[in-house]
This record gives sequence, structure tokens and C-alpha cells, in this order.
Amino acid sequence: MNGGRLYLIISAIFFAVLLVFIAGCTGTAPAVPGPGSTGTTLSSATGSLSEHAVFVEPTDGRAVVIKTIAGAQQNITLTIYLLDDPEVVDALAAARLRGVSVRVLYNNASYAAANQTNPNFYAVANLTPLGVEMKPASPVFALTHQKTLTVDRSRAIVMTFNLDPAFFSTTRDFGIVTTNQSEIREIAEVFEADWNYQAVTPSEPTLVWAPVNARTKILGLINNATKTIEVYNDEITDPQCIAALGAAAKRGVEVRVLAADMQGPGGTNINAPALATLNANGAKAKSITSPYIHAKVAVADYGTPHQVAYVGSEYMAPVSLDQSRELAVLVFEQPILDRIESVFSQDWLVPAIPEPSVVPAGTTVAVASTV
Repeated sequence: MNGGRLYLIISAIFFAVLLVFIAGCTGTAPAVPGPGSTGTTLSSATGSLSEHAVFVEPTDGRAVVIKTIAGAQQNITLTIYLLDDPEVVDALAAARLRGVSVRVLYNNASYAAANQTNPNFYAVANLTPLGVEMKPASPVFALTHQKTLTVDRSRAIVMTFNLDPAFFSTTRDFGIVTTNQSEIREIAEVFEADWNYQAVTPSEPTLVWAPVNARTKILGLINNATKTIEVYNDEITDPQCIAALGAAAKRGVEVRVLAADMQGPGGTNINAPALATLNANGAKAKSITSPYIHAKVAVADYGTPHQVAYVGSEYMAPVSLDQSRELAVLVFEQPILDRIESVFSQDWLVPAIPEPSVVPAGTTVAVASTV
């Protein structure tokens, strides 16, 4: 090998190493497109992957929630349907005692409408004397069913579960931790508007708000799917959602649905009509005995460049999508989708609860309350 050729090889190697170093410093990487319905893009760089993380109930317990509260230095805001877990209440109390501002916006309208004692009064009684600001959510919403904890405007947890002991021990649920500043900024803006009983129109592409855009975004996720849809939902009674899932199955999308065995009047599963309709249209849909399906999650096109997961508080019913305050987040990161897919596949192996063989068309069942 002559000296000139050796020089060229050494120069090429040096240049290649230099490029790798520069790329590592800038953190740039090819963009991964989000779903067409949101028009967003996310980077596949390691830095972007750290913007979201997932945890699973009942496997992971309270640890993420308690640690997040314990790490607060300035302020905590919480919008919640149900807060009566003693350990979480104690953590909020400890935060306030160390000087953190704590505000809690809790559901009241549905309990008042049903003439029920509000279970959030446990938290009110224990936290208000310590200086925690507790406020019933606006009655303009049939339910304030959102479940979101935000700390120092730097971290938020979007949950499918309530802060009640049962949700850390018996139900299938998920939480998404976000450090995405655009998402956190809008979550904070909506909290302030709701706290002051003011109207607000959020628009962050990756956030799914009811009653603003939840129906459009959830139907968009279903209608845009080309390969697979996997759904966890505790109540599926919305005709448009049921029709969209059935239409997806008919066009060749593999649709699998796990719904809660939610007992209505007479002891029948209120999800039975939806399960029967979906199965008749080529989907695979069932309820299982354990764990109880409380999650509100949908994964579309797992394993493809267009994969996306919806995780949040909206359930597939008109009252949730059109009349209540709800929040979910769209996530695209591979580790998150991998874990959701793994848990779903495990739960899918649980035998189905037998449903009535004949469900009258158009059957509807009134439900006193849902969480």
C-alpha cells in the first residue's frame, strides 16, 4: 500500500469519527412522523425518548406518584375524579408542610347530581387545614374525570386511574409521565382556566381533551389504522366509536378489544352489546375476570412507522367524550408501546367471561356512575 493511499484512508476514518462526534453533540436524528390526524413529528433521538415514560398498574403501585409528589419544590396541581388514597393524601400533606403550594381540583358535579356523598371529602378534610387549596370542579362538566398530576410545571403524570387504594392493587391501568414542555404548558393553562371556571380551547396536537377534541382524535386514531388496533376501555357504549372499530375490522385491520365487566342493573355487563356488535363485524372483543379493565388505552399499528398509543381518562361513551373534562396523551416512543403491547398480550390470554348469546340491537343500559 503506497503512502498516498494510506493517507487517504486515515483521513477518511478521521472524518467519519468527527461526524459521529458532531452528531452526538447536536443530538440530531431523523424525524419520526406522528399520526396524520395530529400533523406532528417527534424525533427519534435519545433526548426525545426521555420526554415520556409509562408505568403500569397494579404492577408498579404508587411509587411513581409518591416520588413525583415528594420531588416537588414549588408547586403541585392535581385534577382528579377521586382522591381518597391515604398514602397519596399523606404525600400531598407532606409537600404542603415543606412549603410547596398544592392545589387540587376535584370532581363534584356527578356526585351532587346523584345526591351522593362526595368521596373526595376525605381529602378535603385532611388537606384543607394544612393550607392545601381544594376546589370542586365546575358543574359545566357532567364529570371532571381527568386524572392529571403536575409538579413545578416541569413534569406531569397523565393517568387512567384514580388515586384510590383499589387502583393500585386490583385494576389494569396505566400512567404516562411527560416532561414535554409544550404539553406541560397547555396542561397548566387548562388547569388555571378550570380552576377559575373559565372557558379554554386547548390545541396541543399530542393532547386529547374532552369535551374539546377527544371524539375527533380518538376516531381519527381508529380510522387511520391500517394494520392493528388494540383497545383497553372500561366502558364502550358510544355508537360512533363502536361503528369505527367495526369498520376497521371489516377493512382488514386486526381489532382486539378488552372491556371491563361493568355490571349494570340486573347484573348484566353494560359492555355486552358493544362486544357482540364488534365480534359480529370481525373484531375480537371480550371482558375478562382479572385484572379488572379500568384503563383507557388504544394502540394503533404497533410495529409500523405509524404506531401510536392513546393513554388517558376518556372512555368510549358520549358523556365522557362530549360532556366531561378529560385528558389523554398520544405517545409514539418504542419502549412505551412495547410495554403496553406486552401487558395487553398477557391480559389477552385470560379467558373471556361468557356474555349473553343474543343482545338486542340498540340495547342501552343506564349507569349510575363510572370512575
